[in-house]
Amino acid sequence: MHDVPGARPEVSSKRDVDRFEFTPPAFDRVTGHLRHLTEAGQGWINLLPGVELDEDERQTMAPGIFSLFSNRQPPVTMCTLMPARPSRRAFDGVTVGVQHPTGGKAVARLAEAGVAVPEGWLLRQDHPRRGLVLLARHSAPEVDVISWALRAGTALCRKEMTGDWQAVVYLP
Repeated sequence: MHDVPGARPEVSSKRDVDRFEFTPPAFDRVTGHLRHLTEAGQGWINLLPGVELDEDERQTMAPGIFSLFSNRQPPVTMCTLMPARPSRRAFDGVTVGVQHPTGGKAVARLAEAGVAVPEGWLLRQDHPRRGLVLLARHSAPEVDVISWALRAGTALCRKEMTGDWQAVVYLP
């Protein structure tokens, strides 16, 4: 397993978690999970790129949730996919969040990198610390949502990536 900043061992909780690695474009398992979560209207998926970290970076990275309160931004991205609640499914699509180390105006940087926000998607937030949040069209296929999130995560990552990704699926 390549290092994934912020990843930590499973802790027992009421929510089941499925954690696995994949190499795009082979992300059928992620697509299946997103379809299941959309039908349930609950849960979410975090997608983290595999990167090589040196020893200094491992020691200075804030672990898990504590990284949210740290002044130092992780050098990698984390994409989060969260389906609409059942009562909003006819109107809202998947919420796509991208936490990234590149500061504000991520939409402009993505466009420059050839990863424009798809037509019909709604920009909810493009904040330097809280990241990018988009609402996909309710009719957007799961494979398109995942593919865009992976391309955006790749474009905004500041570390050399291995090509592998880790999915952490929080099941209903």
